[in-house]
Amino acid sequence: MIDRNNARLLALAGIMIFVSTIAVLLARQFNIGPERPSPDFRTFGPRTAPVQIYEYTDFACPACRHAAVKVDEMIKIFGPGLRVSFKHYPLLRIHPWSFHAAAYADCAGEQGKFKEYGDLLFENQEKWAQTKEKPKEFEDYAARLKLDWPKMLACSDSPETIRRLKLDIAEADMKGVNATPTFFINGKRAVGGGQLVDQARKFENILRAAKP
Repeated sequence: MIDRNNARLLALAGIMIFVSTIAVLLARQFNIGPERPSPDFRTFGPRTAPVQIYEYTDFACPACRHAAVKVDEMIKIFGPGLRVSFKHYPLLRIHPWSFHAAAYADCAGEQGKFKEYGDLLFENQEKWAQTKEKPKEFEDYAARLKLDWPKMLACSDSPETIRRLKLDIAEADMKGVNATPTFFINGKRAVGGGQLVDQARKFENILRAAKP
């Protein structure tokens, strides 16, 4: 009886693993999966914008730095027609401090300076991204922006902040993200700044079609 029950449990476990694997593969193929809203401080543009962009980014990634400039230009050009939501996807195997950078950027966002802190991380990427010791620049940027550094330290270590970042990473993995920056533009995947610019050529048509 015990062996038979064990066999049933093993069979059930095998089925569950198979089903979950298929679900992940389907999610990756069709770009579906959980789409959690980003915090307000990581979101730019109206909720009703016809063009909705989710960007998975890494502050230590050079390609992300270049793409950030393009995103800023698009926000200026398309104005209320565009909504950009930033998601964190730190590539920890090659960027040892990117998770810390993401946490501090979010904690700066809690004090109203996510964009400003993120810009400093991108602009000075070569100074902190590959250092052996914890970068002193994280505190320097907080001081430059007149942020409360002890408050940022407490925030960066808080379970809520860590959980939020890990959920971003899990969501990206579910969607098959394996490079940064990766964008989902009205649900369509674009990897890198080049593909983003290709998709941007269609924005005018999308905005025209959305007009009443």
